[in-house]
Amino acid sequence: MTEEITLDQFAQEYIEYRQGVVMRATALADDLALRKFGDAVGHRTPLVRIRPKDGDQFMSRCTRAGLKATSTTNLYRHLHKAFETAMLWDHITENPFSNLKPPRIYKRPPQYIPLEECAAFVRGIEDHGKRMLVTAYLATGRRRCELLDLRWQDIDWDRSEYVVHVTKIHRDLVFPINDLFHETLVEQCIFEGGGERVFPRWKNPDSVTHWVKLELEKAGLGHLHLHNLRHSYACGYIESGGDIYVLMKLLGHSVVTTTMIYADVSRDRIATEANRVRWMQ
Repeated sequence: MTEEITLDQFAQEYIEYRQGVVMRATALADDLALRKFGDAVGHRTPLVRIRPKDGDQFMSRCTRAGLKATSTTNLYRHLHKAFETAMLWDHITENPFSNLKPPRIYKRPPQYIPLEECAAFVRGIEDHGKRMLVTAYLATGRRRCELLDLRWQDIDWDRSEYVVHVTKIHRDLVFPINDLFHETLVEQCIFEGGGERVFPRWKNPDSVTHWVKLELEKAGLGHLHLHNLRHSYACGYIESGGDIYVLMKLLGHSVVTTTMIYADVSRDRIATEANRVRWMQ
């Protein structure tokens, strides 16, 4: 094991490392988790003295402070990854978060914009650039930064495909360009095709999250957020008769269990499908 270092010292070297290998938003989330954990256990605490009990008490403290289970779990994941790296760097011999369980998350069915309301929502966005980006999200189901990081060199017009660099799984994935996305790309190329990025206007992903929320509120959809545009694409696909395994590929999921949250969104379709087996006329 290397020379004993404090939590604060490790946090500094870890965040510097992460800034070079992950997206900016992920590095910021890493930094937030370590700072909050440092506030709880002490920033100058030697890394080797941190025990599983400290992690448990930290998550309990977050819950008592009113933090949502999803937020506490997100902090846990970033801390688990950080201490896993500390083990690889020979700072500690055991990860204090390895055997801890984050708060149970009770997942609700995904909330989304019904297919028949998507066009009206898009038409209500007055700003042309914003309208194009929202259309792209609804046409592809891509995650926030998957479109914001998209570059013109990622577009293969001849094959009607585009490449997404998914840092979450450290892979490049190829997706087909559907008709609506093709129209959006052509229009975007005409208006803003001179640069490297397809949507060059927004450099800060959080600003997109903010103004999309404002547009949703203006449309009477204030209970939704940017990520619900991805849900809207997925639910619209299933309600139109799409296959769950094809949807898994379209969304870039590595396992179908992640996609199964969309399997129960359409009760009308379930009622219709229930009548497929007919043996008495």
